[in-house]
Amino acid sequence: MNNSNNPDLVSGLVIFILLGVLGVMLVSASRNHRLTVQFQVKLFLYAFFIRFALSVVLYVFGLAQITGDEDSLGWYYGAVLFQQWQKLALLDMPSVLAQAYQGNVPGYYYLTGLLFYVTKMPDRLAAAALNCFFGGLTVIFAYRAAHTLFSEWVATRVGWLTCLFPSMIIWSAQTVKEPVVILLETVALYGCVRLKVKGFSIRDILLCATAMILVIPFRFYAAYIIAAAVTLSLILPQIGKRKLSLGSAVLLAVVVLPVVTMSGVLAQHEKQFEAFDLQFVQKFKENVSTGPAQFGTNSGVKSDYDLNTSTGFGLAVVIGAAHLLLAPFPWQLGGGSVRMLLSLPELLAWWWLFFVGIVPGFWFLIRKRFNEIQPMLFFIFGLGFLYSLMFGNVGLVFRQRAQLLPWLLIFAAVGLEIRQSKHAEKQRTQGGSRPLARSTLAPPVASPLVAELPQKPL
Repeated sequence: MNNSNNPDLVSGLVIFILLGVLGVMLVSASRNHRLTVQFQVKLFLYAFFIRFALSVVLYVFGLAQITGDEDSLGWYYGAVLFQQWQKLALLDMPSVLAQAYQGNVPGYYYLTGLLFYVTKMPDRLAAAALNCFFGGLTVIFAYRAAHTLFSEWVATRVGWLTCLFPSMIIWSAQTVKEPVVILLETVALYGCVRLKVKGFSIRDILLCATAMILVIPFRFYAAYIIAAAVTLSLILPQIGKRKLSLGSAVLLAVVVLPVVTMSGVLAQHEKQFEAFDLQFVQKFKENVSTGPAQFGTNSGVKSDYDLNTSTGFGLAVVIGAAHLLLAPFPWQLGGGSVRMLLSLPELLAWWWLFFVGIVPGFWFLIRKRFNEIQPMLFFIFGLGFLYSLMFGNVGLVFRQRAQLLPWLLIFAAVGLEIRQSKHAEKQRTQGGSRPLARSTLAPPVASPLVAELPQKPL
């Protein structure tokens, strides 16, 4: 087992190449979105390479010593498990891995341990390559979700935004559990979106159910929020339509419930939910406001709101939501660490994208496409409410935002398409001397969103 300060570049490169080949095969084998497979392969390879290049810079060239490395040692404990598993036969592994659902050892340790067991390369850069692989696949599923709902114009920009947005790259390049959690959340909601839009499909039900079950060992509360979002999306009647998705909801429950019941997951987490009260939340907020997190000890934000009162509870959620969406704020940058200052370029881009793209895109879709975006809405509001309520540290909430980014970036792309359409319409009504050049990424036909925009000067 290699020392964390001296990762093996060769083993990392070997895993990188193997996973790259596997990723191309998986993307190419999909039966959906066949017309854009070539673009998806290119998108995956770009995302995978960029993330792994950052991993090399972090762990081989020592950038992690500057950016910080808290909560990134899951690979080490995976290597410890690998040492314990070396004498086990391959047929013994399913029962061993099932222990991840017992909650005694974090699921990410089992994941890295399995990687090392299969490859015989218990090295940090190998674990980082696996996370980069998950990050690359997240880009593809975000693209496909957008493509299922909206135009190729929107889907393409969602793909590139998810591929190149710094937070999506940074968390995927580190040896933390975020990449696999974000991927499984995205896969589950993608399956739900297809069930909502395309109708009953055994393949999409199994895809959604598998992702929901697999995410439990990594972040159990995310699994419950996904389950709630998916269930509500499928059982609620669509406004203005008679179409229901009860069949999909019932079959999904038939697949998921026996697994989580017989495995003892529900019984085990019952105690955790019983302990999750306002007193626990208040204590958690105090701990993270004084302890170190991703931006250091100066990133804690103390609050004196009494969660037992409606006013205090509401203010705590509002303040937390503002930080979840927009932090760190300008007045917090000066008191933070070097890591917080390094986030400034991304924040400037994020603030522009939020107000120019996400806000108008969100408002438009609420009014015009509410039925289709229900899975995204329920998930964002569910997980967003939880993180807002428990907010106490800017660094931690900055990391939590990454779980919402694939869906927020979809809203952003919709808002940007609306902005472009309004600009083009304004130029046409003003009788411009020459037509606007068509973007090489724009679809050959009008976007379904454009067709719903007002056809008069704005």
